[in-house]
Amino acid sequence: MAKMRFRWGRFMVAMVGVSGSIFLIDNMRRDMTKSNTSSIVVSGDFANGSTDKKSEKHTDGTVNLSIGTQAATQFEGVQNLGFAELSIPGSKLSSGMLAIINDEHPAGKTASEKKVDLLKYRNEYYTLVSESVKLNEDAAEAFNRMMADYHEETGLSDFIVYGTTETYTGDGSYCPEEFPESATGNTIDLAVTSYGGIIAYDGMDTEGWVIDNCEKYGFIIRFPEGKAAKTGHEFCPWHLRYVGEVNAAIMGEKDLCLEEYIDFLKGYSFDNAFSYTHDGVNYEIYTSEAKGDTSTARVPVSGKYTISGDNIGTYIITTVKN
Repeated sequence: MAKMRFRWGRFMVAMVGVSGSIFLIDNMRRDMTKSNTSSIVVSGDFANGSTDKKSEKHTDGTVNLSIGTQAATQFEGVQNLGFAELSIPGSKLSSGMLAIINDEHPAGKTASEKKVDLLKYRNEYYTLVSESVKLNEDAAEAFNRMMADYHEETGLSDFIVYGTTETYTGDGSYCPEEFPESATGNTIDLAVTSYGGIIAYDGMDTEGWVIDNCEKYGFIIRFPEGKAAKTGHEFCPWHLRYVGEVNAAIMGEKDLCLEEYIDFLKGYSFDNAFSYTHDGVNYEIYTSEAKGDTSTARVPVSGKYTISGDNIGTYIITTVKN
């Protein structure tokens, strides 16, 4: 039998190859699991690794929150891979589409988002009560689509935006009440034009199409029928609130007013998120308790998500599942 000779040269070459492979695999693992906090930009409700405005647009039509860039801390453990801890200033609790704004929970300084001039932004399918009507851009875009579809369905263009951030409630008003949540820029008070005049919108007849279809565009009737015990207000068909398509769809499907929806979501945490599919996109929604001047919430390092305060004591995070 031939005697085998140990060859040091081949041994050293093999060791170099193995070391190089280990180094390459380790670098790949680090790239896959590390949290690049400098790339996390929170611009409104959506946060992603890009400041490209196109990437901030989303299928649920959410409104910007404008938290600002926040540092994120990487989590350890396999179950937390891809998530980071985001710091949220307490002043943002009143910001976002789902914030409850009323006499008991007033709007904060950050509740009002960037607005557009509806006179310049609107389409031809509705009119305005005055030339100075402001509305958040996503809400305005959604309302334009709703009014265009209403016209296509009914042949009418008889709605008038009677108020958004401000609503006339004096003598002869067709919307006799103004609500504190109008400060958010996410509400629309409607009236109807008729034979050259204006009449109150009661949600009846052909115009009832809005009540039946508004959730498809991200709006809800803020004070719906049969919910006065929860909302503290009787049925008010002329006051719409923009909450985004995903939230509106869930609320419509489960027959929840905003207060009931907030209570419903409190049952879901990061470890037990509520899953929902809308227009072929998968979402997970969970809550994080607000704590003092600065709170933290777990958010995806990559991908998109929204954050809304409820103005009571909880932040609501909606993530898009790829």
